[in-house]
Amino acid sequence: MFRTLMQAFMSPVAGPVGFVLAIAMCGLLIVTSVTAQRNEAVLRARISVLTAENIRNGMVLHARLAACEGGPADLARNRQATGGASVEDRAKRLSGEPAGFDVCARMESADRAVLETLK
Repeated sequence: MFRTLMQAFMSPVAGPVGFVLAIAMCGLLIVTSVTAQRNEAVLRARISVLTAENIRNGMVLHARLAACEGGPADLARNRQATGGASVEDRAKRLSGEPAGFDVCARMESADRAVLETLK
């Protein structure tokens, strides 16, 4: 078996066939590399767009949260209550039992905010 393998490698046809296979594999490697670079460029561009969109949406949501907390009647109380609270804690406090204003108006405002984010 070893002798048969050695004869196959030493035959006059093995050299040109091996050379053609090596050139074909080199071409495939080049094509794969170029395709991967193009895909990477497209994905990096998409990531930058999504990051900018995420920052913009975050600023809008923080502004809405601040506007919801910043009513004139509640301003002093909110400043004391939100001293070092995180955004999540402030949102949880606002989503609790409404004190002093209409529940329906709050639900309509929440629905409007959700629909605006879906546009």
